[in-house]
Amino acid sequence: MRRELGMSLVLVLMCAGLYISNPDFLGQSNVVNTTRQIAMLGIYAMGMGLVIITGGIDLSIGSVVGLTGVLIAKISSPGMGCLGYPLWFGVTVALAAAVLVGLAQGLLITRLKLQPFVVTLGGMLVVRGVSQTVAEGGTLSFGNSPFLRLANDGLLHVGGNALIPYPVVIFLVVLGAGAYVLHFTVLGRYMYALGGNREAAEYSGIDVTRVEVATYVISSAAGGIAGVCYASYIGQMSQQVGIGYELYAIAAAVLGGCSLRGGEGGALGILIGSAIMRVIDNGINMFQVRYSDGGVRRIWRLDPNWTFIIIGSVILVAVVFDQVVHIVQEQRRARRAGDARLAGPRPAESPPAAGAG
Repeated sequence: MRRELGMSLVLVLMCAGLYISNPDFLGQSNVVNTTRQIAMLGIYAMGMGLVIITGGIDLSIGSVVGLTGVLIAKISSPGMGCLGYPLWFGVTVALAAAVLVGLAQGLLITRLKLQPFVVTLGGMLVVRGVSQTVAEGGTLSFGNSPFLRLANDGLLHVGGNALIPYPVVIFLVVLGAGAYVLHFTVLGRYMYALGGNREAAEYSGIDVTRVEVATYVISSAAGGIAGVCYASYIGQMSQQVGIGYELYAIAAAVLGGCSLRGGEGGALGILIGSAIMRVIDNGINMFQVRYSDGGVRRIWRLDPNWTFIIIGSVILVAVVFDQVVHIVQEQRRARRAGDARLAGPRPAESPPAAGAG
């Protein structure tokens, strides 16, 4: 919990600094759009977090986000080259495809004992290739489909604009479901056990294969749900959508306390990590410094080309911090174990002599 509190403080300080730099940061339009972006990232970051907690990795989740949107556009968009089926049918097929991707990867990892990194890396490329084939290397537009209202409409309208976009509502449902699974179900306990010590989990009678497959299915399903939101938000889909999204998900999960070693993390931390990632992304565009140059008022802004430099640095800092925390914890355990050995067992009290008293 201390780590979540620390990251929350970092998030508050970042927001305060950005507001001082540019008061428009807390303007209604920017706050609504930022919360929408946090929600869409948080949906698939939750799936990534579950996989990381079990000691795995899912590099295909960004491609699953893109594939979901492409399939919805191809099946249900009224545009040229699309099939024009009802929207519910397109969403159902797209989500089913996302689940199948997770199931296939989970079975490859568990049945053939393959490395998750290799399987999901291959899955990332295959799924992206499927998206490119479906889109025929082009862009599929939703036009004026009512589907676009999913991301751009919401609750509590003020001035004709929704203060709470529907993706935020969806994310809160996913967040609540993830928190419930992790902290209040047997499956959640098994996930932590699997990530903490796989061999011990197997010897304790846990069906490791079923838990691991379920985790990858949930991760891909979360990617599919996020893909529905992104498709509605962007309004047009191509194979380019989803590229690099897996890095944002990994960074959000690690910043939120999910150790890449497995066995650690929680839903609240993933929410905080997602918020930090999107505030950084938004802050690159919003941050500014006003100064005077020869009596002329000027504004200095961050170069948008620095985006990946900053995001990559954040990922490295998070991983280094995670490693340092584990080193300190191991040293504390070793010190406590050494102190316990030096103290030794307490001498047992001798029984009273016979006939005493």
